[in-house]
Amino acid sequence: MKIKVEIIALCDYATISKENKLSINGIFDEVRVTQIPGGISKAFFVATIKGEPQTDYSLRLKAQNENYKTEILKPLEIKIKTSYSGKSNILVELVNVVFNKQGQHRFSILQGNETIGSLILEVFLIKGDKSYGKSN
Repeated sequence: MKIKVEIIALCDYATISKENKLSINGIFDEVRVTQIPGGISKAFFVATIKGEPQTDYSLRLKAQNENYKTEILKPLEIKIKTSYSGKSNILVELVNVVFNKQGQHRFSILQGNETIGSLILEVFLIKGDKSYGKSN
């Protein structure tokens, strides 16, 4: 069986219970910043992987701007072992992620040089509205 990604998301918070249940809160696919560079102070990257049961895999998380191919994060090596059902969860806490350009940013999981799953995060620059994010 070829390894594949079943679920992939960026979210505000995620956790994996001792029973290996993945909980995801606040899934998002866009970020609004008031300046460039701008970013996310904290987020979580999560994925559910399906492969051969009880098998070790070496994967890599890569994030880059789609147009300029510049890296947002240093590639992160991820080692997993699938369960008896062939599944495994990935949870990566992202802290102080900086975007130097607006536009599309791709987060990918790779096995070797092959992308087994990815998602696009759209970064928007919000101009003019000084009250954005403030309550009255």
